[in-house]
Amino acid sequence: MDAALTRIDLPAPVRAAASDGVTVWCADAHGVRAYTAAGTPLPPGEAGALPRLRSLAAVPGTVAGTAGVPGTLAETVVVPRTLATAPIPVPQALSGTLAATAKGRVHWLAPDGAPVATARCPGRVLAGGGEIWAVSGARARRLTGPGTLGPPVELPGLAACAVEGERLWWTSLHDDVLRGGPRDIDLGGLGRCGERGGMAVCAGALWISVTGGLLRISTWSGEPGRFVAAPAGPVPFLACANGTLVGGGRELFTLDPAAGAPLRVIPLGLDAPVARLVAAGKHVWAFPARAAHALIITL
Repeated sequence: MDAALTRIDLPAPVRAAASDGVTVWCADAHGVRAYTAAGTPLPPGEAGALPRLRSLAAVPGTVAGTAGVPGTLAETVVVPRTLATAPIPVPQALSGTLAATAKGRVHWLAPDGAPVATARCPGRVLAGGGEIWAVSGARARRLTGPGTLGPPVELPGLAACAVEGERLWWTSLHDDVLRGGPRDIDLGGLGRCGERGGMAVCAGALWISVTGGLLRISTWSGEPGRFVAAPAGPVPFLACANGTLVGGGRELFTLDPAAGAPLRVIPLGLDAPVARLVAAGKHVWAFPARAAHALIITL
C-alpha cells in the first residue's frame, strides 16, 4: 500500500521538532506550537518567556501499546521512570514529556510548551526508549528529573550517537569503533568515519546509514546483521515509526524489518532537502530546509 502524503502550512520555518508518538511539537522563532500526529493544531498554552530553541526532544508519558516508541512490542507499557517522581498524567489533547536546549541551558517544558525547570547544560537533547539525554561536545548527561541531570558520560571525539533508553550508542572521530552496546564493534570494514550518516534504534537493532545501504547491529547481542541495500546513502536522517525504519535526505525510504517487507522509496518532490525528520506513531513529519511547511507521511 502506498504511503499517503499531506502538506500542512506552518507559521514560520521550524528550528527544532519532536514527538512522543501522539503529539508533535514544532519550535520556530516565535515559540513552541503543538499538533496532533496527523497535523491538527492544538490550542496554544502559556508558553512563557523562552529563548530561541536549538533542539527539542520528547518521550511518552504513560503509553499503552507501541505508541511510537522505537523497538517495543505490542502490548508494551512504557513509563519513563527517571523523568518524574510521580506518574505523569496524560491529558486527552496533549501528552508526553518535553525538553529543549537554548543558550547553554536545558529547559524542561510542560506539554503545552510552558517552562517547568531549567539547568545549565550546553548542546542538544536527544530521545529514545523513554529517556532524554543532553549531548554536548564529548559529554552526555541523562535527564533524571525536572531541573536535574545524571552524571556525565565521556564520549571522546563524539561523531554521532543514538539513544536507547539508559544506553547511548556512539561513534568517535578518532576511530571507526561503535561503542555503548553489549560490546565494541569495529566498523572499519563496514562504514568508515566520514562515510556514515544517520543512526537510529528501531525494531531491536541499531541502524547506521552508510554508502549504498544500512548497517544493522543487534541491540541484544551487539552482533552485526545482514547489510540492507538502500537507494541512497549515507542519508543524514533515520527515524523509527512504530517499528518501521524511515530514512531520508531529499526523498524518503522505509523498511519494516518485522514484516520482512522490502525497502520502498517514497518520492517527496521537494525543491529543498529535508532539514529534519520526526516520527510520530504511524506518521512521519518531514521538514524541508528553510520552508514554512511540513510533509506528513502516513505509513
